[in-house]
Amino acid sequence: MKILAVRVGRVGDTVMMTPALTALFQYYPDAEVTLLVSPIGKHLLRNFHPQIKDIWTWNRSGILRPFIDKKAILKRLNKTSFDKIICFDTSQRIADLFSNIKTDFYQYNESPELKHCSKAYLEFLAKISNRPVVDTYNFLPVEKDARNHVDEELSKHGISVDDKLLMIHPTFSGYSRFGIRKRQAKLRKLWSPINYGKLIAKMTDASNTDKAQVKVLMVLLADELSYGEKIVKQSNNNVILLKSESTFERYKAMIQRADVLLTPDSGPMHMASALDTKIVAFFSMKDPGDCGPYMDPSKFIILRSEDTLHPEKGINAIDVDTVWSACKKLLSTD
Repeated sequence: MKILAVRVGRVGDTVMMTPALTALFQYYPDAEVTLLVSPIGKHLLRNFHPQIKDIWTWNRSGILRPFIDKKAILKRLNKTSFDKIICFDTSQRIADLFSNIKTDFYQYNESPELKHCSKAYLEFLAKISNRPVVDTYNFLPVEKDARNHVDEELSKHGISVDDKLLMIHPTFSGYSRFGIRKRQAKLRKLWSPINYGKLIAKMTDASNTDKAQVKVLMVLLADELSYGEKIVKQSNNNVILLKSESTFERYKAMIQRADVLLTPDSGPMHMASALDTKIVAFFSMKDPGDCGPYMDPSKFIILRSEDTLHPEKGINAIDVDTVWSACKKLLSTD
């Protein structure tokens, strides 16, 4: 059997499909699976499972690239025969790719009730496969060599394998040093560098008192570095700031090495859930019941602006002490 599974989205969208992929391989253990994803999805899933025989990409950004990729996909579809096409995208534009394909086509429709996206995908797949729903969480593999290289790299920056490590991802998809695309995005996603500085000061004082070393790390893209540098300054240089590289394997290994990731609702949050790294996540103007971490509930804490006295301030309404308590709780648990 040959199956094409489709989800053309960002990091979080791709990660939230991974439980359904795990279920797919359980339902059809002898199937050859092709994925149609975004270029970033290919990086994330390239070593996900041996049943994945090919990964097609559709880059929907830019002017010409979307049309070039679409033409290439249609050409491949005309040359390849699938027994099932399972589309986790709700977009009609994506569904239209398969309008002339004579095979079983199944498309996910959004749940009418609030339900986590990963759970909804699992239930959709179970229904069309006539199988019981698989109980599984987000998952991403990490190459052993990548993890070893990361441990070696961090040791050069004074982070040993025995240190507790808080990793901070303070930005979000669409952030740029040249500005923020939307004011609402800034409210929902950016906790101020001053707050991060105060949090790290509390963490440093606690480490000096109880001698339990907690190190703080950021790994940021080029456009994010300026924001990270503000946090480093506010923390009196008590944060290690590294530049993100082109390989996702290094970044996945960095997140897996962290004991806790502190982040707004973001792609790295979903990656951390798939790597079984504990999470403290900021949410504002969005329900985490739909798109929060999909992992063991004991391993994450959601901090919502809606639970403060001034939710109109976005995540900056969440005070430093609240964030410190959440981080401390997860850092102290094994």
